[in-house]
Amino acid sequence: MTQSTVEVLEELGPEFYRDPYPFYARLRERGPVVRVGLGPTPVWLVVGYTAARAALSDPRLVKDQGRMLRAAAATAGVEHLPVPEEKTFGEQVLTSHLLTMDPPDHTRLRTLVGKAFTMRRIQALRPRIEQVIGELLDAVAGRTELDLLEALAYPLPVAVLGELLGVPAAAQPRFKELCNALNFVGPEEMRQVGEDLAELVLTWVELRRTEPADDLLTELVRAHDLEDRLTLAELASMVFQVMSAGFGPTSHLIGNGVSALVRHPEQMEMVRADRSLVPAAVDEIARYDTTVHIAMPSVAAEPFELGGAPIAENDFVVVSPGAANRDPAYRADPDVFDIRGNTAGHLGFGHGIHHCLGTSLGKIQAEAALTALLDRYERIELAVPAEELQHKVFPARLLEALPLRVG
Repeated sequence: MTQSTVEVLEELGPEFYRDPYPFYARLRERGPVVRVGLGPTPVWLVVGYTAARAALSDPRLVKDQGRMLRAAAATAGVEHLPVPEEKTFGEQVLTSHLLTMDPPDHTRLRTLVGKAFTMRRIQALRPRIEQVIGELLDAVAGRTELDLLEALAYPLPVAVLGELLGVPAAAQPRFKELCNALNFVGPEEMRQVGEDLAELVLTWVELRRTEPADDLLTELVRAHDLEDRLTLAELASMVFQVMSAGFGPTSHLIGNGVSALVRHPEQMEMVRADRSLVPAAVDEIARYDTTVHIAMPSVAAEPFELGGAPIAENDFVVVSPGAANRDPAYRADPDVFDIRGNTAGHLGFGHGIHHCLGTSLGKIQAEAALTALLDRYERIELAVPAEELQHKVFPARLLEALPLRVG
């Protein structure tokens, strides 16, 4: 199928960003796996729930960067790949992480960083999470209007992950600034942002070499310096990924959650009346308004069939958790926000070996944030009409701001 015959997702415009779900529903009418365009590349987009779960756990779909480059070149009709330039250290930091790796490297690095995300360690953070939330809400006490993202949803996970990792508090605002910049700069600027991020992370590494502590960064430094279990680029990349992948999705889990609840006040009142429903509400938020709508691409290592689609060797396959979570084959009335509905097996945090490592930590922060907001405010409502809320760019659907009226 040629590029001229496929729909190009990046050209769908503001209506798609505002509400992509009707578009996903139209795609599903064509099948659970459909041919679309992402930039210049035709890909198989997985929009059906069953096919999405299968794709996310299928070892025939790989992240191998060399294979991806060859597949992209073949798609573009390039016979001979140019000799790639050696990656700068900053480019290695941006790319040498779990989401771009297959086993055994993926297994090795996930085992190392997984030590920081044991349930015991995460539960031990809950009092500190609640303390940070209290301090952030105290800072806006007395205000009747606020942007929830700036007041709470952004700073909370940055502070929590900073403590988990061992990142100096003074450096956290600069890190957040650079991570946000990655979403809005072109390829040339991105290279410089990567170098700046790498330089910043290396200052933290040097700090933990001279001042070790009981944190993940110290463990990773030891794994590099004493055990030779990861390269310096992998070390820096793991720190970058834990911080960036941890604060973005958690921020928007909180933002999307409060946005959904204020637009469904009867659901908010149910949670207000019964706080035991908070965990279920967080899972429903992750299903109903999934942050990552388009997952990172994989490439087929061999031909096979997926959801009735003939996947050829070196075809690109991209899963849409946002579409899959709204598939009527997964849940009846999927476009209805219902905190008492079934959320078992939803794909809001991924699935398979690339399931989000920080899921439990993110959910605990969202639960604590929702609880604190309901405890503090009797009234929580949008300060602007719902149709005026703006979302950031594809492939993640993120609120730009969430102005609330509280009291």
